[in-house]
Amino acid sequence: MLFGVCIYARKWRVLEDEQLKVQMLSMKIQPQKENEKFSINMHAWNDLKKQNPDFWAWIYWQEGIVSQPVVIDTGGKEYLYKNFDGESSVCGTPMIFETKSKNKIIYGHYVGYGAENAVFTRLADLTNKKLFYEHQSFYLCMQDKIEEYRVFLITIKDKGLDWNYQQKDFSSAEKFYDWITEAKKVSVIYDTDMKPRYSDEFVTIQTCLDAYSSKRVILLAMKVKDYPIYEG
Repeated sequence: MLFGVCIYARKWRVLEDEQLKVQMLSMKIQPQKENEKFSINMHAWNDLKKQNPDFWAWIYWQEGIVSQPVVIDTGGKEYLYKNFDGESSVCGTPMIFETKSKNKIIYGHYVGYGAENAVFTRLADLTNKKLFYEHQSFYLCMQDKIEEYRVFLITIKDKGLDWNYQQKDFSSAEKFYDWITEAKKVSVIYDTDMKPRYSDEFVTIQTCLDAYSSKRVILLAMKVKDYPIYEG
């Protein structure tokens, strides 16, 4: 029993250190929304790009839901268990494979062991309808602009999910609207006030529902606004 406790304590300490590293990066970037302006520290953003050329964007939810770097993975899923510094990590780093598609897909871990703020862990809480409507908006802070997205759909992926959430592009408007129709059918939460159009841009986020099952939480979001860069 003591051996098991020691392993847990060691893993918890590693996770705590990983979270501290990301918190320090977030403090440097300083994402902040005030009224209709959104500011970040671009000097820090550029420093992070020099530190890791794979750095693509900083993803930010207000109230501490998520504040993480997103890196471009060339397809080998190397960031699944590698941190922003390139070191081995149980938390990994949120990653994206394709940045030019209509539907961009970002992957990130749910982390257990008491690490409730690690990576995308708190996104599983948004399956609660009250929390969903309180935290629909998030921001992608990039080198030349900041994009605001609004989540309008959540579903749970298991073996029975009959919807291709990883669809990146569409050959026609008809194919796109068919995809949205299928998404509605499998959603556990759907914001009917939002009307996605073929001309819109989307981000899909995938994380685990918890630390123990093979189920995944899928969030589908639509871009609602572009912000110019304001120096923080």
